[in-house]
Amino acid sequence: MFALDRHASFFQHSLRLLPYHYTQTDTTRLALIFFCVSALDLLGYLPLGNQQCSSKSKITKDEVEHWKEWVYATCLLPTRDAFRCSPATAVPHYDYSLPTSHGDKLDYDVGHIAGTYFALCILIILRDDFSRLDRVGMMRWLRKCQRADGSFAAGVLRSKSNALSDNLEEKFGERDLRFGYCAAAARWLIGGDILARKNVVEDIDIDRVLGYIASCVSYEGGIAMGPYAEGHAGGGYCGVGTVSLLSQGKVRNVLGDVVVDALVRWSLMHQVYAEVDLESDSEDESDSEVTSVSSADMSLRRPMTDIPAGFTGRVNKPADTCYCFWSGATLEMLDVPGTSLPSSITGSLRLSDIRSNVMFLLTQTQNTMIGGFSKVAGAHPDLMHAYLGVAALAMCADVIREQGGPEKFVKDDAEGDVIASILPLKSVDGALCLSTSAKQYAEVLRAKWEKE
Repeated sequence: MFALDRHASFFQHSLRLLPYHYTQTDTTRLALIFFCVSALDLLGYLPLGNQQCSSKSKITKDEVEHWKEWVYATCLLPTRDAFRCSPATAVPHYDYSLPTSHGDKLDYDVGHIAGTYFALCILIILRDDFSRLDRVGMMRWLRKCQRADGSFAAGVLRSKSNALSDNLEEKFGERDLRFGYCAAAARWLIGGDILARKNVVEDIDIDRVLGYIASCVSYEGGIAMGPYAEGHAGGGYCGVGTVSLLSQGKVRNVLGDVVVDALVRWSLMHQVYAEVDLESDSEDESDSEVTSVSSADMSLRRPMTDIPAGFTGRVNKPADTCYCFWSGATLEMLDVPGTSLPSSITGSLRLSDIRSNVMFLLTQTQNTMIGGFSKVAGAHPDLMHAYLGVAALAMCADVIREQGGPEKFVKDDAEGDVIASILPLKSVDGALCLSTSAKQYAEVLRAKWEKE
């Protein structure tokens, strides 16, 4: 069964006091907070506006306001155009009221594109109106983060140490699709496209973004994190999510039928079943003897209804909780190829084995004792996999509701109760990695900005 209350307790405790082993991740604290806040939103444990909150929730509206104020007070730059990933990366003991000529410390207290995405998502979930942000300045900052090839850097570092320039700007961070996705999501959340359409500020170079994503399409049909690299489910999500956010969901119109159909096939073929040698009686058989094969191949050899199946990110890797979301959300954003089926919120995700995906998450990686989900079976739950496990199940619940209920996905009544236990989860928007209700609130803000 889906341990909803245990999961809610897991995320609430994590928000209030993290275990010591998260110390090494303190520089990405906004990401950890996002996982907790967004998970509690999907679980129905946040008292937001007029929304009905679970009677078991111990979270108060004052606590929600405190989280919102904390994000602004500790992670928003003094320029109000970007966020740090954590207060740990702020320059200490510096008076920001002083002009930058009094010191160069401000030049190293810079925004991070992933931190900005996480901060905006947290604030949208908590129903903030972004009135304290410099949205125009943030769009200018996003443009500075874009490289000539269309990709995005993590941020821009200002340096005064170069003798040839009084203010040299240098981009930093990896060159892959993750930062491009964060930029596209941030642009959408702050209504950057609206500002550009009104000629208030210049837009990012969308053609170059799309061109860079096209260069990351791999020979086998997936999307890699960079050109000429191996297809990866995370790269597929970031690439498709970026295109969806920049094109108002018209992914097929941008990428074309050949690329989209190949990506649907590639994603579906990465749903795998754990194959264990049941004839072996060896007591010292290790986990390394457990392999994964595609659901299509496995169904020919053993009844697939008896084996839970999740998604893997790359070839010859085991099923992993996080890829149940990355691959699932990618499929959700891609419409069903070669059919005249009406559009839906679940797209090609309906073509996957929903039942086996749910059973994989609930029986293999869910921790029913303390809550949360682990990366793989037998591991300790962590915040990222815990959140993505909840989000993946929320997407599966969307398919189940859309297709008429649990009875179409089970083989007996007992299993029907297990599948039905995920239905209280709120609907999730794959492109933004947020609840649909949070996206709807963002759309209200965007409609307001359109009229201004």
